[in-house]
Amino acid sequence: MRYIPLIGGLAGLVLAAMPEPALAQRAGENVATQSSDAFGRSVGSDKSGLYSSDEVRGFNPVDAGNVRLEGLYFDQVDRLSSRLSDSSTIRVGPAALRYPFPAPTGLVDFALTQAQGDRPSYSITVDNGSSFSPGFGANFEIKQPLDGERLGLSIGAGFRNADEFEGGTARFRTTGASLAWRPARDVSVLLFGGAFYYREDEARPVFYPAGSEPPPKARRGVDLSQPWADRHAANWAYGAVVKAPLGGVRLEAGLFYNGRTQDKVFADLLFGVERDGSAASRRIVADGNNRDASLSGEVRLVRQWRSADLNHQLTGSLRGRSRDRRFGGSQSINLGPSTILAPDPRPEPAYSIGPKSRDEVRQLTYGLSYSLVAEGRFGLDASLSQTRYRKAVDFADPLLGDPRTRDNPLMWNLAGSYAITPALSLYGGLSHGMEEALIAPEVAVNRAEAPAAIHTRQIEAGFKYAISPRLTLIAGGFSITKPYYNLDPGLRYRQLGSLRNRGIELSLAGQLMPGFTVVGGLLLLDPRVSGEAVDSGLIGARPVGQVQRRAVMNLDWRLGQGKGPVSFDLAVETTSSRMGNAANTLVAPPRTVVNLGMRYRFKAAGGDWLLRPTVLNLLDSYGWQVSSSGGFTYSNPRTAMLQLVADF
Repeated sequence: MRYIPLIGGLAGLVLAAMPEPALAQRAGENVATQSSDAFGRSVGSDKSGLYSSDEVRGFNPVDAGNVRLEGLYFDQVDRLSSRLSDSSTIRVGPAALRYPFPAPTGLVDFALTQAQGDRPSYSITVDNGSSFSPGFGANFEIKQPLDGERLGLSIGAGFRNADEFEGGTARFRTTGASLAWRPARDVSVLLFGGAFYYREDEARPVFYPAGSEPPPKARRGVDLSQPWADRHAANWAYGAVVKAPLGGVRLEAGLFYNGRTQDKVFADLLFGVERDGSAASRRIVADGNNRDASLSGEVRLVRQWRSADLNHQLTGSLRGRSRDRRFGGSQSINLGPSTILAPDPRPEPAYSIGPKSRDEVRQLTYGLSYSLVAEGRFGLDASLSQTRYRKAVDFADPLLGDPRTRDNPLMWNLAGSYAITPALSLYGGLSHGMEEALIAPEVAVNRAEAPAAIHTRQIEAGFKYAISPRLTLIAGGFSITKPYYNLDPGLRYRQLGSLRNRGIELSLAGQLMPGFTVVGGLLLLDPRVSGEAVDSGLIGARPVGQVQRRAVMNLDWRLGQGKGPVSFDLAVETTSSRMGNAANTLVAPPRTVVNLGMRYRFKAAGGDWLLRPTVLNLLDSYGWQVSSSGGFTYSNPRTAMLQLVADF
């Protein structure tokens, strides 16, 4: 923290002589005031809402392949550089209406960072941590017009020397750039590229309890990792987006390449953890020389027209991906008994990574989508797609058969809305889709194997009510069905039955009064597994790691009726208990987390500045996070953060 005023002051002196500043960029980011519902939104490093890119209605949309970049199909392999993406939005319920080819379990839509306007802007951010990890970090971003509003360059870089919440250190580096060309008002071409680098990032120990009780409370912030079990990896993404009129239609096209390399990566697993903190065995899974990359994209032709008081939109789409993965060959290193209550470093053993297996996916989908809207009265959305899916696995072990999968399902969606009054409307929808299943987790004997694509179904309905012009209530219910993959008692990852997630979700978002914003959401979920594995008693009926209740509330109060320099924000999240093992004999307790923050805006050295102190986990509550494979990690401790942002 002691470096922040110094660096901020130097930045102000250096940039004071620059031209008249553009409108505020990073200093004006506020996820609460920029959210239209409570289903999920990220702006910069802040998040709000019930869902995120990691979890929507009990499922992971990124792993399922339900991702869009600037509205176009994108096969995301790993996280985008924070210098490439400004924000993301979760699209479920009414937020998915008028959206071509929605996915049954929801979409996450990323927006790219790009230069706009005819004036340059320069942003500097320094902090002593974020919600992801503490430690000193800084970002620098330039948005520079090259030809007025027609051509603009955005380029940024950032770093963080992290002191992890769970102890240990890591180094992260990010880069990103985009070139936006707008030769006409309705024509845009966007080129972009960026990378995210991980170095010296030690594997966090994961606990697997021995009985029906959670692990004892380990002291947070103590480094329990093995100093030699760190991660060296890189993610990258680059591509192009074109949107332009073409004859009587509009062309929307995107081509993206996203990948990940892992020079070395480890998993640190402690099994048989007792109430006294002892672990019957500790196993390090060493891996490396992995690569996962995908070339994906979509081409759309969109025709819009109006007849009488009806708006029509017809969209033809061709989307596809070519994904290649190099995996396997990991070595399991047994370190013997251990403990979770104190560091237990061991000398680095000799190990070698074995031959690699290969996984290839080729998928091509073409379809039509139609939208009919009578403003203020009703809307209808329908889509039909045919996909051609091919998957081939070439195992390095010659004793294993090399599976080949082919599937050509028909995917469809039907949704609509009806306005009962100007303030109240109903919505509903049915959909059938296909998506990827999660790969086998580190603890599995068939670690990193990926099942074939699965079929999913969803039905949903609800209402949207405008309490006032600035405050909206949404309430709905949904039912999602898909195959259930998880670990059997022999730790083999395979299909164990069918999973049905039924739920009710509520969203309240908007202004209660000038300057006072609320984003609140409630999820009541009833996840159940059915099939032979449940009937035979092999596993329980509740899936591992899923909550049955989540409630979130973001409050933002800006003084001076929303125009003052000072604002206060409060974020509360409470979750129910969740199952901690497949047998349903272990339950992780509920937990509540409260974050408190403040923003102070001011002008200095010709720029717009923001000083933002935050306290994460204000009450220092202790809780457990549970992975879908039953691994326990503790929640983050109370942590004070300070961020300084300057826009010129």
